[in-house]
Amino acid sequence: MTYNFPRYSISASGEVSVSIDPGVEQLLAERQKKANQAYSDASYLRTAVLAMYVFMGLSFIPFLPLVGWAFLITFVVTLVLLVRWQVKFGSLVFNDTDYLRARRSWRLSLVLWIVAIPLGFIVRPLVYFLFSLATR
Repeated sequence: MTYNFPRYSISASGEVSVSIDPGVEQLLAERQKKANQAYSDASYLRTAVLAMYVFMGLSFIPFLPLVGWAFLITFVVTLVLLVRWQVKFGSLVFNDTDYLRARRSWRLSLVLWIVAIPLGFIVRPLVYFLFSLATR
């Protein structure tokens, strides 16, 4: 079994240069690329959750019926993005700050999506029903 260790040298000015094994360098580059992609996808997920809540809020206004459909569409899109992020990046284990921020963002998006279930599918129809009773 052989081990490859980084080689380093110190110049007269005190600067340290390190040469890294190309295989390790490739592995680190791939991990950083995945962390960046996880952060980017989590950003899209946050935007989808925000749009879902905006559409849900607007759907409480009874004179905007198409906004209810927009809420349903963004609800499903958010679910797809949540599952996709977990499948692609959920098993990664490393302490990159961007990845940890992305994971935190994913968890917050999941909680907000779960909270949207009773708000969008129980409270909203109840408000519609009460509004229809009040306007008779």
